[in-house]
Amino acid sequence: MEDKILTNIEYTRLNDKTTRARESVVKETSLSILINKKHYTTVMISAKMEKEFVTGYLFGQGLIDNIEEIESINIEGNIARVMVKDTRRISQRIKKTDYRIVSGGGPSAFSDGTGFPQIHSQMKIGKKEIFQAMNTVFEKAEIYKVTEGTHAAGLFTPEATPICIAEDIGRHNTLDKVIGYALINKIDCANTFLASTGRMASEMVTKICRAGIPVVATKTAVTKTGLEIGEKCGLTIIGFVRDTGTKMHKDMEIRITTEPGMKIYTNAERIFVKASQS
Repeated sequence: MEDKILTNIEYTRLNDKTTRARESVVKETSLSILINKKHYTTVMISAKMEKEFVTGYLFGQGLIDNIEEIESINIEGNIARVMVKDTRRISQRIKKTDYRIVSGGGPSAFSDGTGFPQIHSQMKIGKKEIFQAMNTVFEKAEIYKVTEGTHAAGLFTPEATPICIAEDIGRHNTLDKVIGYALINKIDCANTFLASTGRMASEMVTKICRAGIPVVATKTAVTKTGLEIGEKCGLTIIGFVRDTGTKMHKDMEIRITTEPGMKIYTNAERIFVKASQS
């Protein structure tokens, strides 16, 4: 693994007795974003897919609407230098943005979802593909396997073929990386779905709706505001995706899922059960 992502530390392990041991932990890296030579913000990320992150972050914050608005992105050490084509337009957007401290602990552009275009995707996917995508996210999350210190997200075709899978210390950052990848590679998000390890709070759902992704599935919970925004935008939100064999920590015990299941909270008509599936 790249040393810009991981580092080794020494710690005291306590079982029946104390022993000294070493393990890998994930690094937090600061990345300062300059827009047309002016400092916009500094974010903490895992140092991988930085260009995709910056692209997705600016899009998620509502500062750009498409990749064509960006003239260039240069990553030099811990600085991302972004040049946009219309300086005046982006300055106005920065001034008008309503920032709030979100569940991830940092400021983010706020939206209740009313300003986004409706998601009118005709895509339908099966429950089998949702389980397959969620399993793939965990299988490909190499940093998590080593440290258990990251979140992951993946963008998939309706057949659950992975388009892009990203890891980061922040669940929001994983979405920015995946969405940024889609923007850079001009992928039609209306025919994709997203699998995530992160809770679907309002700011997470906002990013997904803005990208026009019609379905998101997570292994964990959703929030009321997240559901309300998803409902307004026409997003299908699925929580608590549990395939057979999934480990769950509950009541101080580890329980193994024996029957697969999920909770479809909004726009369930996009999800179908094939005749051959139980």
